[in-house]
Amino acid sequence: MKMPIDMVNAHEGYMRGECYGSRRGDREQQQESRGTRTSMKRQLRVLVLDTSKTSCKILEVILRREGHRVVCFDNPLDALRFLSQHGPADLLFLGVDLPRIDGFEVLKYLRGAARFQSMVSVVLLSERDGVLCRVKARLAGAQKIVIKPLVRRQIVALVSEYSYRSAPALGANQLTENPGT
Repeated sequence: MKMPIDMVNAHEGYMRGECYGSRRGDREQQQESRGTRTSMKRQLRVLVLDTSKTSCKILEVILRREGHRVVCFDNPLDALRFLSQHGPADLLFLGVDLPRIDGFEVLKYLRGAARFQSMVSVVLLSERDGVLCRVKARLAGAQKIVIKPLVRRQIVALVSEYSYRSAPALGANQLTENPGT
């Protein structure tokens, strides 16, 4: 049975909201009430923006198994709209080959908005991308660059490093400045 498009979009929006969670303060209050606040590892809100369905699925599976909330987009305008409604993510995995706006432009936009400067951005590059793409990613504001194909160990290490570095900021409701640089 096929669902009408409006119902699919409504369900997708609901699931993204459930996955990504509510405002940061609400999430920390829930953790506090459960007594998990003392843990060094915390649940991160992660946004993946890439046209590669494979990369999105790999990142989603890896990060969810690690206990993080993940939401995936293949359209930069949808992702930016989502961020403006739900606030910044803790981590952003960003592909560069995007429709309408490339990943470098998305990154420049996010770096220019004070509200999103706390997000740690990781640019996803393919093996064929050369040194110029890596330089452009750094100039656009990427803190980390990951070369595809994605390797579980590398992703887990990167996220763990970020979680560890940002753990002292839990009490202050802020992220550390430029973790991972």
